[in-house]
Amino acid sequence: MTIAKLSSSLEDFSLAELFRMLEQGKKNGCLTLFGLPVKTAEMKSCYHIWFRQGRIVAAADQLHGQGLMTQMIARGWLDKPSVDRLYSYAAPETPLGLALKTQGALQADQLNLLFKVQLQRVWLLFELQTGRFSMDSKAPLPSLEMTGLSISAMEAALVGLRNLKNWEALKHALPDAYSGIRSTFKGQPTLHLNPLEWQLWEFANGTVSLEGIAQEILQPFAKVQQAAYRLMMAGLVEEVPVMNQAELAPSLTQNISITELLPPTSVQAEVKVPVSQNLLQNLVGFLRGKS
Repeated sequence: MTIAKLSSSLEDFSLAELFRMLEQGKKNGCLTLFGLPVKTAEMKSCYHIWFRQGRIVAAADQLHGQGLMTQMIARGWLDKPSVDRLYSYAAPETPLGLALKTQGALQADQLNLLFKVQLQRVWLLFELQTGRFSMDSKAPLPSLEMTGLSISAMEAALVGLRNLKNWEALKHALPDAYSGIRSTFKGQPTLHLNPLEWQLWEFANGTVSLEGIAQEILQPFAKVQQAAYRLMMAGLVEEVPVMNQAELAPSLTQNISITELLPPTSVQAEVKVPVSQNLLQNLVGFLRGKS
């Protein structure tokens, strides 16, 4: 069974997890976030993000297709009659921004700015801890909201997580202080990592705990822990237990359980938020569906 639409709560899947799923599945469609608790000039109670092959191509807080044009008019670049006239010459389904650039009405740096404005609102959404989402893989792409630019979902998620101020909702998912990280990716990452993430990548051999890494690179542990989580979300590393070699030495002559050598926090059962079987079945069906 294939499912074209997936709906659930942000308490079941974080926005970073959703973005990773959509990128890995190379999904098309519209991700709608609704029932959001924050309603300000920057953040609305509902938001729409469109994907093509797992890449973000547009974002808006309305479905009327006027958001991008409104931004152009507000900056004094074009007026509505000019936009309508120029766009009438474009082929059907051509992104509005690309059509205007092709005809010389907009420059590349202007398109970059317009797309960045859309992304800045997406990054703000990572602060949300409650709300619901719906992903419709059959939703058409909104040509009038598209600049012609795109960004991989995981690149966008990394920026959103870097800007995140309140990590309370993700606290349960952060790697343990006594754990290490091990690379799951061959070669050098193609994602754009920041300096701290690159430093952690150099330690991604599973031999040094995150606490030890923080001491080694003279960074606050919380920052290192959060950076490790970002690398985990990006699929670049996995969390692994780290053994203290001095403590492991007696095991050559004594029958000592490995769990006796690990700090208590490392062997406690991980507490996970229960996810319904129906949701899991729908998720599998959605991922199997053709984009």
